[in-house]
Amino acid sequence: MMRINLLAPERATKKKSGGPALPSTGALQSYLLLALFAGGAAVLCAGAWWFQSNKLKDLDTRIAADRKRQQDLQAIKQQVDAFQQKKAVLENKVAVIEMLRTAQKSPVHMLDEVSKALPDYVWLSQMDETVGAVRFGGQSNSLAAVADFISALQTSGWFPQVELVTTQEKNALVDFTLQGNFRDPEVEAKKKAAAEAAAAAGVPPPGAPR
Repeated sequence: MMRINLLAPERATKKKSGGPALPSTGALQSYLLLALFAGGAAVLCAGAWWFQSNKLKDLDTRIAADRKRQQDLQAIKQQVDAFQQKKAVLENKVAVIEMLRTAQKSPVHMLDEVSKALPDYVWLSQMDETVGAVRFGGQSNSLAAVADFISALQTSGWFPQVELVTTQEKNALVDFTLQGNFRDPEVEAKKKAAAEAAAAAGVPPPGAPR
């Protein structure tokens, strides 16, 4: 009589389907490498972000410093411009004062130059001056002497323009009338300096209409 044990295979099957299967050593190494790679990438990203953040902060600091410096320089420039303008105004005033002071001497210079230019046999009986316009009246023994007087006045540099207005012969004498312009070279130089100072100060030159 034969017996068949049906329980042994069943137990063997139950033994084989026991707990979960453990991962192999190769799989553990792969997981470890992946974790290390991910951690390294995170560290690199954090380091790059920190570096860029510091660079941006440094740039912001430098930009703020440059703006502050620009504002300071602008304020200094405004102060310098105001000082230069005040200086130019003062120089203009000084030039006007010097011009007026020199102009007070002009009549003396004019008489001195006329006396130097007056040739022999020419006599003046009248001399009028109005704002630089001069008119002479007198007598001479000839027109040639009058011409010499005109030439001497122009050569002096104080009378840039002189012309003969009238002549009339009477009793062997020549009555004449001259007119011209009187310009004191020193006064003209002062006027030029005053005009340049006024232009630098941005104000009207002396004598200009307001």
